Amino acid sequence: MKKIVFLGACLLALASSPVKAQTGGPEVVVMSVRNITGGRVRIVLAYNGGKIEEVFLGNMSVSDKAQDKATAEYQQIVAKLYQQGYALKSAVSQDNGGFSTLIFVKGQ
Repeated sequence: MKKIVFLGACLLALASSPVKAQTGGPEVVVMSVRNITGGRVRIVLAYNGGKIEEVFLGNMSVSDKAQDKATAEYQQIVAKLYQQGYALKSAVSQDNGGFSTLIFVKGQ
């Protein structure tokens, strides 16, 4: 009888899924950075679950001061992601059209 109970417990342990497999995957944020007409920069953040956040930065082609301000705003967006636990995993840039994609992953 003890052997049957032991065998049943072993089979039950083998049949159950590991906890890590049930987590649903890592949290990922995809940041799209695009230069749009008039020298403005459009940033779109796409989070897990379909949440989208859109940010427009100041006019990058007007003056050095405007470029500095836009760069500081860009830094604040990236710093916010780092504070939330995301880390940069990949960056892709396309020269034509001034388009970049940054991929941030949380807790990996």
